[in-house]
Amino acid sequence: MNIRFLALWALLVIPGLLAAQDAGSRAAFTRGGYAGAKYIAMGRASEVVVDDVFAIYWNPAGLVGLKAKERLSSEEIRDRAKKGDVSAITEEDLIRFSDDEGPRTVIQFGVSAALLDIEREAGFSGIAFTAFKGVVGVGAYTIQSKKIESRDEYGNYVKDINYSGSVGYLSYAWVSGVTSIGFSLKGLYERIGEYSYYGGGLDAGVQTEVVPFLRVGCMVSDIAAGLKPVNNYEYIENQYDFASPSIKVSAAFTSRESDFVLAVTGVRKLESNTYELNLGVSYALTEAISIYGGLSNSYFTTGLTVTLLNLEFGYAFCYDNINSGYNNIVSLMMEF
Repeated sequence: MNIRFLALWALLVIPGLLAAQDAGSRAAFTRGGYAGAKYIAMGRASEVVVDDVFAIYWNPAGLVGLKAKERLSSEEIRDRAKKGDVSAITEEDLIRFSDDEGPRTVIQFGVSAALLDIEREAGFSGIAFTAFKGVVGVGAYTIQSKKIESRDEYGNYVKDINYSGSVGYLSYAWVSGVTSIGFSLKGLYERIGEYSYYGGGLDAGVQTEVVPFLRVGCMVSDIAAGLKPVNNYEYIENQYDFASPSIKVSAAFTSRESDFVLAVTGVRKLESNTYELNLGVSYALTEAISIYGGLSNSYFTTGLTVTLLNLEFGYAFCYDNINSGYNNIVSLMMEF
């Protein structure tokens, strides 16, 4: 299974990387990283720790975290009991032993909103659910900025323009042994003033447990991604303009009680010769309250989440990487 997966990974990822090896940072709006307060608060070192609906954005492999919440059917409980695998049977499974004959579908809905410095806003919404022996995710991410001053070649003011970029996601993740695997097909749309562009791309990610306290993961985003003008605009070439992918390698260390997590992510954007480093920590004060802190490429981040019943409220603060202004992010996640 692992050999077949590596072959599939190579067939999907490598051609996309080669196609865009000389590309610039086209479609850079996909990299904003403003999805899910707790992952921003952890310094965006999220690719290996994300395990909920926000994995649609950060690393689709993390969607398999919903599988751990899926209740076993009565037949599965009997099979595991016969094999002596009773540790995987929860009290809730036993209570519902005679209630259902099929596994319960787990559904998560998540939304986040970011008020960013220099008059920008970003938002994400998504839904994920267990299906087809894996997890399916559908989501959308958008970022916009209004009244941007445009100037001519001599630096003279011309007019104000509006900017927006959007990404639509269709994700699927599954488990193979101790490794989770996920892919996201993406549709892209960008509008710069009166000019509009459309395109697509692919994200691919993995997460694996090396030992009980160490997980590692990898995420390649914007594979074969690019944009093409919607119409024939004057002075703009009507061709598919490839974006440059980015590669993220991540590791997370967890305490024995799983109340403390230290995560680190290295980021390489292929159009650049430099690397970024993200660091994050989380600590569960109680079952309902967790606090977070981190450094996103040397910029400070912090935040917290509060869980009430099936609702998780999150808040994050971080410095803006453009001009060191203040960014505020809130999120809400519900589980059914």
